[in-house]
Order: sequence, then C-alpha cells, then structure tokens
Amino acid sequence: MAKFSFADADADEDPPPATAAAAGSDKRKRDGSPAPDDGAAGGGPPPKARKLEVAGGEREERAVAGCGREVGRVGAGGDGDAVGISMRIDPDLLDCSICFEPLCPPLYQLVLCIFQCQNGHVACLSCWSRLSNKCHVCSHDAIFARNIALEKIVESIKSSCAYAKWGCCELVSYTQRNSHEESCLFAPLMCPIPGCGYRGFTGCWSGHFLVDHHSADFLHFAYGQSFEVNLEASLPFLVLLGEDDHLFLLLNKNMTPFGHAFSVVCLRTGDLNWKFSYEIEAASTRNPENCLQLKASVTNAKEWAGLHPTKAFLLVPYDFCSSTNLKLNVSVGRSVSV
Repeated sequence: MAKFSFADADADEDPPPATAAAAGSDKRKRDGSPAPDDGAAGGGPPPKARKLEVAGGEREERAVAGCGREVGRVGAGGDGDAVGISMRIDPDLLDCSICFEPLCPPLYQLVLCIFQCQNGHVACLSCWSRLSNKCHVCSHDAIFARNIALEKIVESIKSSCAYAKWGCCELVSYTQRNSHEESCLFAPLMCPIPGCGYRGFTGCWSGHFLVDHHSADFLHFAYGQSFEVNLEASLPFLVLLGEDDHLFLLLNKNMTPFGHAFSVVCLRTGDLNWKFSYEIEAASTRNPENCLQLKASVTNAKEWAGLHPTKAFLLVPYDFCSSTNLKLNVSVGRSVSV
C-alpha cells in the first residue's frame, strides 16, 4: 500500500526552493502539468497546504507553502528504484464536511469509516449516524455507502508532528495526529504562575520570567551548588530556573496538623537525557544544630495542577520552623540519564 506523508506550512516561514530545482533529474514534472504559481491569485499570502508523498523515494521533511496540487515523479532514476508521487493538497479535503474535524474514527472505534451519498458528498461516521439518510449537501434523501478508496488513502497518510521544529521526529498516522500531539513530549508547557497563560519551551523560560514576572516569583541556581531559599509559608511553590533554563518547582504543601511537605518537580518535555536529583535541608529555628534532610530524584511533569509527589517529600513539623517564613537549603544535581 502506498504511504503518504504531509507537513503543515507555517505562514510566517519563507517558502522552500522550487521542487524541480532541488531534485534535479531525479524528480520531474508529469507531462502537461504546469508549475504552480503560488503568488498568482490575490495579493495576500497563499493559503496553507500540505504535502503528501508516497514512499518510494527519499522522504522530504519540509513544509510546502501554497495551495493547489503538484504531482511529480520521485526516485525515477535508472537504478531500479521504485517510482513514487509527491503532491500538494488542500488539507480541508481531509476534513469532514459537516463537523470540519479530520476524517478520523471516533474514540470508541478503531476502524475508519467514511460514508458518501450517491453524489460523492462524504461524512465521518459520527456525523453520518445522525443524518437519517438525508444528505447534508443534497438536502434530499440519499443512499449512503462507504468510500473504501478514500478510507485507504486517509489511513495511509503519515503526518509530521506540529512540534517537529522543537525536536519531535515522529511521523504519525493522520487519524492519530491529534491524540499524539496531546501527549507529545515536545508540546509547549504552561507557565505555572496563576493567571499567566504563557506557553513555552525549555530555553524560553528565563526571558519570560525576566520580562513578565517579578523577581520574587523565581530564583536562578547552578547545578550542584547549595542555595538558600526563604519561602513564605502561605506560598504553594517557588519557581527555580536552572542554568540550562530547565524549570523546577519547589513545592510547599501545608499538611495540617503535621507541618509542611517540601518536594521538587521539573516541568519539562522533549529530550529526557538529563536526570535530576535534589537535596533539601531544614534547620530548627530553636536549635540550629537540629536539622531534617531529604535526598531524592526529581519528579518530571508536563504541568502542575496542584498535585504533589507522594513517593518522596520532606515533612517539616510546624514547631520546627517559623510560622511565617520557611528557610531551606536546597541543591539540585544533574547527571546523564542512561
């Protein structure tokens, strides 16, 4: 079965060089197919399009700007390589014409079913089940049947993840694209400060906090070096920014009637080659020689929604520390994950 792949074109990116010039003699236009002119229609930017490619030549992982359709031969050299087809297609053609969602199977079903009336108007399974044998386009009684050919085409399409430029190299089935991006390790993270709404990635946090937040909301630190933290007892967490811009949260959970539970989590996605650990030390305000210590591995999370780690935390009794300000010595270590 032919395998297709497509990539979304970003409107703010420069268009790629001409396909024919890049591929040379290995990729040539079909006879009678004029070259597309993206700037011919209208004065604004061309609408978004996707590139579909059949396996058989080398896969080109780049976005294609413009609309319309372009067909060419791929891998048509004299060395016996298989001949494939690359094309551009309007992505709306892969959406249901009723709900405008991608033609994908519903959550409760694994098999893709696409139905069409006798005039070729298609609908996804969820919408078709509510049509009562009346076409939404024809507006009269219709006999619906499955479009097996279109089902096979949609099932064969492979999509690059929307977060490919941030490091995700997955090519996922078009029907599974939304579910993949919801759980993708390279998806952006939400800023933990209440009411902020900023979504970013590792490498952008320092600039965001310096511009959009007060200096009291976060603390920079160096790995392997102990630093002192003065935390208000009422604050649920303090943002810690590592020297490589990883974002950590020093969590403070008030566990009445026992005391405060402290732990550290790292909000991160993407490459998990780094393994983090932390140490927390709390000294008694009445007798500084008495102290409590914890050494544990940092818990990774894509977002913090008020949940605290339960496997490891440092419980500091109320009588052990001040009632208004909590003084801690914290260090975070970094090592290569095997």
